[in-house]
Amino acid sequence: MLRMESFHINHQLKAMERVEPEALDLLADLLMDQKTIEKGQPWIMEGNQLNYVYLIVEGWAMRYKLLPDGRRQILNFQIPGDLIGFFSSLFNASPSNIEALTSLKVQRFSPGKALNLFSHAPRMALALSWLAAQAERQLDEQIVRIGLRQARERMAHLFMELHFRLGRAGFDDSERRNLPITQLQLADALGMSPVHAHRTYRELCKEQLITRHENGVRLNDPAILGQMCGFDKGYLDFPDMP
Repeated sequence: MLRMESFHINHQLKAMERVEPEALDLLADLLMDQKTIEKGQPWIMEGNQLNYVYLIVEGWAMRYKLLPDGRRQILNFQIPGDLIGFFSSLFNASPSNIEALTSLKVQRFSPGKALNLFSHAPRMALALSWLAAQAERQLDEQIVRIGLRQARERMAHLFMELHFRLGRAGFDDSERRNLPITQLQLADALGMSPVHAHRTYRELCKEQLITRHENGVRLNDPAILGQMCGFDKGYLDFPDMP
């Protein structure tokens, strides 16, 4: 049986408290073979049927939509501990594309088999549903980010959201400062042209708030970035479990 202690989702479930201790073993029993996905590989395609729920064990992915002319809108970034397709049994097809942003390792389980877990551990069912539903709350912030915030605020706010999510998943301060995101991906995530994104990125670099490195960007001063965009982590906080 797999050990849940090695999974980032375990850190989040334990932080919620009042999740049945035995439910972690039941969840481990659900997980099937591990799959490795190479960096840059489209993994789930819009319109395809989803037969499994996926748990990201290691690596990053991005969820996006494509227009017929090839333009791309990145909706969100998926990090270790995230669930993908949790509500897939309610829909006929995937609403978006998912691509490996880095080399990716995932575990999967069948939505049907999860019903047995939910019947024995209702608080676990609630906790997993909350984690999966976080995508909707993050999408709310994404709409506000693109629609109302200025360029510097948009970029800083996205950086802070990812920084906080990594901490919630159990990464230490040094690890959660490194984000494997390119400037082009930032442009597609923030509704900016590549030129505008590059200019904004360069400004933050000159102010030594971020540093570019070969695998993405490093956040040098999350506190100042948070003040710059008025970041409020309330939408990402763990709930009070009943």
